[in-house]
Amino acid sequence: MTPGTFDTGKSHRKIAGETRRIKVIRTLTRKSWVHSAAKLVISHMERRGGTPYQIDAIRSFADDFKHAYLKEKPCIYTSAFVPNELIYGLGGVPFLPEAASGFAASFGFARESLAACESLWYSPDLCSFHRAGVGASVLELAPRPAAVVVSSHLCDGGKRSLYQISRYHDCPFYILDVPYTNSVQSLDRLAKQIGKVARGLEHEVPGLSKAHMDEAIANSNAARSHYLRLCNLRANIPSPWRGREALSYVVLFLWSWGSPWLTKFYQALANHAADVIQSGEYPVRNERFRLAWSNLKPYYSPRLFDYLEDECEVSIAFEEFSYMYWDPLDARDPYVSLAKKIMSNPGWGPIERRLEVVNRIIREFSIDGVVQFAQWGCRQYNGATSVLSDYLRKKGIPFLNLDGDGVDARNSGEAQSLTRLGAFLELMESRDIRNSR
Repeated sequence: MTPGTFDTGKSHRKIAGETRRIKVIRTLTRKSWVHSAAKLVISHMERRGGTPYQIDAIRSFADDFKHAYLKEKPCIYTSAFVPNELIYGLGGVPFLPEAASGFAASFGFARESLAACESLWYSPDLCSFHRAGVGASVLELAPRPAAVVVSSHLCDGGKRSLYQISRYHDCPFYILDVPYTNSVQSLDRLAKQIGKVARGLEHEVPGLSKAHMDEAIANSNAARSHYLRLCNLRANIPSPWRGREALSYVVLFLWSWGSPWLTKFYQALANHAADVIQSGEYPVRNERFRLAWSNLKPYYSPRLFDYLEDECEVSIAFEEFSYMYWDPLDARDPYVSLAKKIMSNPGWGPIERRLEVVNRIIREFSIDGVVQFAQWGCRQYNGATSVLSDYLRKKGIPFLNLDGDGVDARNSGEAQSLTRLGAFLELMESRDIRNSR
């Protein structure tokens, strides 16, 4: 077996990371009574006065996981920037291994997934979100995919690791080759690719049909309206929502467009933000500074955010990954609409597109400084660090490039990160950033 490839005849039980708790989790996720029990627990949380938007988020994932693990609907693996309206619109459920890696880290079993991937000779310089996703798939912690759909943007490691997963599970693999130039011809080419992928999935995966597309597009547009209201509320000073929680819910922003639950989630969350503003019960009341956060976060420890929000009274007012960059979708021409959504991503194409979005975030959310979490192995974002740093310096915006790893705690230098954050805030204080702008 060559490095970075799977022996498709190899049992997952011979792969590193096969611990007792992994066996238990793998078994339980495929039991119908477990999903029925989860539904009862969620209902109990609601009756006990649980926070509505948190309950809606749990319901969203619980619903998708039930359909995927019990094979009630075809489970389609997608990379992070595939528009999942396509999957919901065909009657399937999406599963994002790299996003699910954040769950694994949060619940403390990323170590086994990483060990499984490394036993297949994957290089440790590959992003840990992808390594943990591969490991979870071969350990069968993740549901079995009926097909895999990836896009060529933004992440090179994502499409390659998902290709290997498709080989391991012997399922169809589709790639959307996103044109680099933004033109009428490029849009047409991409829209035709999306249509071809949709037809291929309908043909090769039993249970998929484009009969659900209008509903998925309507769900996406409705969620978008509530999300824009939420963004307007997050511009309030002080911030009405904790940044640590916002970064956790970035996974919904990547995963659930087209789901009926996303509309309910963003509506409830916008209502929550409005209630906080009305009551004045802000999570960081004496807000010293407002930061914008680029890329993801360490999912295995809240210590950085305890320090920022609780000890230093600094808010993460908005995240680059949370920026709404696409227009409402058109159900009359869904594939063209989805192509426009893909090509509107500010991370694709010339770096100036991303810089303009960062500048908008700074203006719209009254940002005092920018922190980029330099995820280990993330070539897309780390490669642009010097350009972003120079751009912000010219605008007088303090910038910190914070090395770390969102999933693999072995690559974490938490004490060093806390020291660097503290020095960064001292710099902002000494320059009187808030009053000088």
